[in-house]
Amino acid sequence: MSTAADTLELTTGPMVHGGHCIARHEGRVVFVRHAVPGETVRVALTESAPGAKFWRADVVEVLEASDHRRRHPWRAADSLAAYERNLRPVGGAEYGHITEAHQRRLKAQVFRDTLARIGDITLADCDLPSIGADGELHVTALHNPDGGLHWRTRVSFDVDETGHLAMKPHRSHDLIGVTRMPLAVEAIDTSGIFSWDFSGAQRVDVVAPAGEQPLTLVIHAEERQGLGEAGSAALRQQAQAESTIGSIILAHRHTEGVATSGAGRRRRSQLRPTRVRYEVLTGERTITEPLPVCVPPPGGAPSLAAVELPPEAFWQIHRAAPQTLTEAAQAMSGLETGARAVDLYAGAGLFTAWAAATVGTSGRVLSVEAAEGASAAAERLFTSCETVEVVRSPVEKIAADLPEADLIILDPPRAGAGRGVIEGIDAAAPQQILYISCDPASFARDAKQLTALGWRLADIRVFDMYPNTHHMESAAIFTSPR
Repeated sequence: MSTAADTLELTTGPMVHGGHCIARHEGRVVFVRHAVPGETVRVALTESAPGAKFWRADVVEVLEASDHRRRHPWRAADSLAAYERNLRPVGGAEYGHITEAHQRRLKAQVFRDTLARIGDITLADCDLPSIGADGELHVTALHNPDGGLHWRTRVSFDVDETGHLAMKPHRSHDLIGVTRMPLAVEAIDTSGIFSWDFSGAQRVDVVAPAGEQPLTLVIHAEERQGLGEAGSAALRQQAQAESTIGSIILAHRHTEGVATSGAGRRRRSQLRPTRVRYEVLTGERTITEPLPVCVPPPGGAPSLAAVELPPEAFWQIHRAAPQTLTEAAQAMSGLETGARAVDLYAGAGLFTAWAAATVGTSGRVLSVEAAEGASAAAERLFTSCETVEVVRSPVEKIAADLPEADLIILDPPRAGAGRGVIEGIDAAAPQQILYISCDPASFARDAKQLTALGWRLADIRVFDMYPNTHHMESAAIFTSPR
């Protein structure tokens, strides 16, 4: 795949957010994936426009290895093995070549540096309980009995031209067929779906609910082109032969051409998705996930111990994540009986359930979520819980009119909350903000705005919730400036 003309020998510097090591070539920054800081490597350039401010590259040979390098557990994602086969590595396990302990050290360094660079917040100066005696931020590992493998309960695959499951390399539209996914729970990794024919589909989402529930497949296809009756029948037949598959749901995407034009520009046509129609091909429309807390409704009704939600709705992808995050919320926030809480970007109600159980029947919780399926799941979950109000709305639309609260819980998508939401929270003047984040860069941007408004970062914890990837989860408490 690479020639002498498009390879370089580099010495890698520090790791940065996104899974890249920084290197330099003739004054230009090169973002190198699949390296460990301090190594000397040969790389293949993947983006190298002559006038670009920086280039991107993959490691194809290790000339001087770090002591923290190990054999990658997934061949398809191993850069060295992939380039030997004239392929690029698929995305999804860009830290797999690094020992587990060092992965966490690097994530701590990346989080700290990102918060300082983007958020102008130096953790060492914040006097935080989470900073150890050595002055360092430590990333907490979740329980992973398989050494960082078999933890993903939700995986999305593309479908290649042969109809088989495939994945893409980083920043590429190429499709590379896969026959396993060892970061996924074993029910997914060992499933027979890797030999299925999904011709006519664009994407297949695989969900492994907790407990003994079988897998659910959500198959995405264009409504007008789609799978057809023959394809649907074949999928039903394959599901009947595969005992691990419980449900297949077709997500029919209806798209239409939208003509656009501009002054002096040639008229062009774009495709814009307009709606998705779900059809249950076999099995059930919803899955059930356990809650780490029980919410006792009034009147002696049974406690709420699980949530029923559609498989496309957001739920934490690590089995231990709900318990870990709600325990952190309890320890960090000090939410008490009778308090008032607001849960923004609430999803199907994980933190709403924790807050409701904590404040009890004398408290109040407002749960806000825009996604229809997730919000409907929360409505069903709390239908008999008089202390919880569920509102289906984009957070941005109601941010300027939030009620008084002791605690506002903020768990935004990867892009973060943004200026309007942060200003709305500040105007509501809660005593505390609990900010759950899956992206250190967007968290740093929002944290910078909060500190500029006078909020104080009082505690922060970082979790290695996605081992063998560059991703991490954090929970932070900000206390009121008033």
